[in-house]
Amino acid sequence: MIGRHTLGGLIVDPIDGARPGRLTIEDEVIAEVAEDPSGPRAPLLFPGFIDLQVYEPAAIASSGVTGYLQTAQEPVDTTDPLCLGLHLEGPFLNPEASGAIPVDRICDVDLNLLGEWLARGDVRIVTVAPEIEGGLDAVRCVAESGAVAAVGHTHASATVARAAADAGARFVTHAWNAMAPVRARRTGPLPELLLDERITIGLIADGRHLHPAIEELTLRVAGPERIALTSDLVAAPVLPDNRLAGGDRAGAGLVAQMASWGLAEAAMMASLVPARVLGLTDRGRLAPGFRADLAVLDERLKPLETVVAGKTFWDVRYPQTQELDEIPPSTHAPGSGA
Repeated sequence: MIGRHTLGGLIVDPIDGARPGRLTIEDEVIAEVAEDPSGPRAPLLFPGFIDLQVYEPAAIASSGVTGYLQTAQEPVDTTDPLCLGLHLEGPFLNPEASGAIPVDRICDVDLNLLGEWLARGDVRIVTVAPEIEGGLDAVRCVAESGAVAAVGHTHASATVARAAADAGARFVTHAWNAMAPVRARRTGPLPELLLDERITIGLIADGRHLHPAIEELTLRVAGPERIALTSDLVAAPVLPDNRLAGGDRAGAGLVAQMASWGLAEAAMMASLVPARVLGLTDRGRLAPGFRADLAVLDERLKPLETVVAGKTFWDVRYPQTQELDEIPPSTHAPGSGA
């Protein structure tokens, strides 16, 4: 259904905060947001979550994610309407920091091949280990193409990490994981990148990948304005040897994990910051003029509905993702109507 309709509940915006109110959607965009101090505080209306690192997207819509990057070591084709492009996590990585990526999927830097991939037009992020031979050249190549150069799967020194930022790197892929450890006099890459205001920090804040103290340290140093919650979502998160292969929580699951920092702060990290990383100026907020992408959650931060461009894409009442025009929009929000 395309038209004008209103949703009521607790509106959670990363800039304006969380407050009861009503927002009006007209066609695909938010036309108006009105506070209502006496209005309902449920459901919770978040801007649609954006995930920059997803391997297995089958359940992504049911977590409130309205846009994601398909992640792989080489380009793949996708027809998923929620897919915003590709995140190439490699293959130009340090094999000594391979993590769960098979070493046979890691290779030396090939700038010609990288150029071919970037010319496709759908590659949005490329993760590179800057310390390997040609790594800094790869970072420059990615940055000059307009895609986002990311540092990850790396044993880079602080000096090389700084050089990568100077060469155009602007993102850290799953900070702390698959990286050189921090030592007293050999810090590895992360302290340098945490302190660099140019860098956005990708964080798998699922309660499994990082110790709570590391999550807190990262938030206190970088702040929510420089952190993008990422899922690293895979089909089987634990390998037979008990190593983590990736994540099993996305969207609302990560927001619930980080909600103790504040709902607006969680929305900042799950919606607005990743939108900014991708240069999406019309997403990540619940404010007039923004695209009507919403994650509708209950009081326990469990997903009820995922709204994409003003129309229901997923609904808790249905076991499968729906076509955009099959379900009336926002059936769970008090005050909904045409």
